[in-house]
Amino acid sequence: MFHNGDYVVYGCKGIHKIIDTTVLNLDGVSKDKEYYVMQPYDKPTGSVYAPVEATKINMRKVMSKDEARAFIKTVPGIGVLDIKNNKQREDAYKECIKSCSPDELMRVIKTLHLRKEERISQGKKLTLTDTHYMQQAEGILYDELALVLDMPKDDVPEYISGIVHRSVV
Repeated sequence: MFHNGDYVVYGCKGIHKIIDTTVLNLDGVSKDKEYYVMQPYDKPTGSVYAPVEATKINMRKVMSKDEARAFIKTVPGIGVLDIKNNKQREDAYKECIKSCSPDELMRVIKTLHLRKEERISQGKKLTLTDTHYMQQAEGILYDELALVLDMPKDDVPEYISGIVHRSVV
C-alpha cells in the first residue's frame, strides 16, 4: 500500500503523486472499494483514480536516488529486443512499458535508438509506431530519473551517457 505524498509509476501512464485515498461516490462503482487519488507528475492540475487493490495495472514506488544511480550503472548490460516481425516487436514494446520496470523501459529505449540509427543509415525515418513507443518509454523513465535525481528531464539522457561512459572507460 502506498501513502499520501508517495510518487509512483502507474503502468504505462507514468509518474503520479498519491494525494489521498477515497471511496468513489459514483453510480455503478462499489462503495466497498478504496481508490488512490493521484496527480500526474506532468499535469499537476489533473486527477487520476486507481483502485488500492489494483491487480491489472502495475504500480510501484519510484526508485530512490541510490537505486537510480545503481540502475544507471547497469544500463550497458541491458540488452535490446531482437524481433524482426513488426507486430511482435510492437507487442514486446507494449509489454515492456506496461511492466513499469526500469530495465524493460531502457530495453525499449535502447532498441529504438538502435533502430533509429539503422533507419537513418538507410535514408529512412523512424516509423510513427516506433516514435510513439520511444517517446512513451523515455517519458516514463526520464520523468522518474529526473524526479529522484532532482534534475531537469532534458538533462537525463546526457547524465546517463556520462555515467555509462565513465563506467566503461
